This record gives sequence, C-alpha cells and structure tokens, in this order.
Amino acid sequence: MMKRLVLLLFLPLVVVSLVLAVLLRGDGELEAPPVRVVRGTVVRYAVATGRVQPAFEVPVKSRNGGVLTRRFVTLGQRVEEGDPLVEVRPVLTDLDMLQAERALIAAREAEKNVEEFREGANLMGRTMLFLQGRNNVERMRKGAERARADAENQLELLRQGQAEVEGKRIDFLVRAPVTGTVIALPVEPGVPVVPSSSFGSGTEVVVLADLDHPVFRGTVNEIEVGRLREGMQAALEVGALAEIPVMGELVEIALRSRIVNNATVFDVELRVAPPEDVVLRSGYSAVARIEIDRAEDVLVLPERVVDYRGKLAFVRVPGEQGKEQEKEVSCGLSDGITVEITDGLAEGDEVLERVY
Repeated sequence: MMKRLVLLLFLPLVVVSLVLAVLLRGDGELEAPPVRVVRGTVVRYAVATGRVQPAFEVPVKSRNGGVLTRRFVTLGQRVEEGDPLVEVRPVLTDLDMLQAERALIAAREAEKNVEEFREGANLMGRTMLFLQGRNNVERMRKGAERARADAENQLELLRQGQAEVEGKRIDFLVRAPVTGTVIALPVEPGVPVVPSSSFGSGTEVVVLADLDHPVFRGTVNEIEVGRLREGMQAALEVGALAEIPVMGELVEIALRSRIVNNATVFDVELRVAPPEDVVLRSGYSAVARIEIDRAEDVLVLPERVVDYRGKLAFVRVPGEQGKEQEKEVSCGLSDGITVEITDGLAEGDEVLERVY
C-alpha cells in the first residue's frame, strides 16, 4: 500500500520533468514558437474616464414658500416649457384671511370715495374738481378701481388657489422653465418648501434634464491631451451597457488642468449618439476611447518581442545553423500591444520571443 502511494505522488513529477526536457533547449530556456511579421492595423487611443450626463440639468425651485400640495408630473415624464410641475400653497392662518378681507373692504371704500369726488357729491369733491381738474380725478378713480380689483383677486387667490387677472391666470403652480425630462422629485407632497430668494437658493421641487442630447464628461491624462482635436471620434464603453456600442464626438477640451489623485488631467466633453431605443441614464460611468492616430495595412509585430534601448529597437531572429541573431528595426505607431515595423523586416519574417 505504501509503495502505491509513493508511486502516485512521484508519477506526476516524472511526467512534468519529461515534458520540460523536451521543451528545454541546450541553453536551458523554454523554446517558444517564433512570431511572424504580418500586415495589420494599429490604432492609438486616448482614454478618458468619466460619466454620461444630460446636456443640462435644471433644478426647479418655487418663488413662493409654503407646502407642496400637488404633483402634476412623474419620473421620466417629458414636459414642455410652461407645463405645470407642482403646486406650492402658502400656509394660511385666520389672521392672513382676515387681513385680506379687510384690505378688500378698504379698497372698496377708497373707490367709493373717489367716485363721490368725481361726481362732486360733497364740498370736498367739488373743491378737488376745482383745484385738480376732472382729468386728474378720473385718474384717481381708475387707480382706486385697480386697487379694488387687486384686493378681490388676492382674496380669491387665497381662497381658491387661483384667480383671473386681466385675462391671465394667477395661481400657486410651479411651471417648467425649459423643455426636458423629469429626472428627480426631491420633495414629497405635504413637505414644507423654502422659497428661492436673494437670501437663499430655496428648496428644489423638481429636477429637469435634457436626456435627448446626452454628453460624456470625463478627464484625459496630460500626456495624451496634446494630441486631441475637436471633432475626433470616440467609442464609449458604458458600464451598465457593456455589450451595446455607443459612439461619440469630441466637442470640448479644457484649457485648464486639474489635479486628481496626484495626476494632472484635463476635462473633456463628447457629444454622444446613443443607439435607437437605448436610454442613457444620467450618471452612467463610462470609458471613452478617442482615436488619435491610425496606421492601416502596415507590417506589425507584438510589442513584447521588441527590445527598446534608448532610441533604438532590436528583435531576435533565427540565424544560420539554428543560431539566433539580433537585428535592428525601425518602429512606427504603437498602441501598447502591437507596434508598426517601418524598416528592418519583411512580411512573413520570423521573430523570436524576447528572453528576460
């Protein structure tokens, strides 16, 4: 039993030793198959990391304080400029209503007094007509009439939530300032809303975005930004849509750098063209590969077989009687994996793997 166990343990080692003995050359190194020089395409990219975002986002706020009472939109709904979004009504007390009612009573009394002046119903009225003239008194009457109408409309607005003023509807609705898509509803009905004013930004009640024109905003390393030009094409790899090809066009390159994780980077923006029936949600992480150079139908080799020494490059090729020899070559465009060979080798030549 013990002999069988020892045999089972050492048998794999014997097999591995035999395989290595066959593969090992005289110098004790593993013999790898040679690499042939072939024709191919080398493309160099600048890589930008960032996110897919709407062309713009607009946080909508209310100019009136109060409580959000109603919503007229849902997430993902498209709205046009001027469409109602939410209703924010002021928190009214009995005192507020009483003051509005008294303001209406005072406005009506003032209008009645001016009417008496215009008709000369009393000594003061006749005196005013004599001193100021009928035209001035008529203007006073029209002003009192407008003040009474304003007081009526204010009271109706507080009671009904809306009023009609000279053909225009006045209410507590917050309307869309731009055409876009609702991407956030931060406030639930019943929650107090702080108005937007010069003293503070106020409460965001709705966030609108232009999802019809998505853009990619990211950063590029300073080493590659000098090769970028507006109008360059890019392929985007969206993390959440890894298998869907998304194309983009470079439209903006920052003139000022930023330091991110001790690296100097520049902001870039790409106009994105999503495929039909694909929704690019705001905030998708993505990587953009911007094509900055291309060499087609050229001689290429894997970069790993090229030995760079300063400005010179060498490869190992088979020599006479099976002996290898070193040969100098000239290299062109490289993408980090494949390199263009411009001189020193011909199509079909064999190149040996490098020895490290």
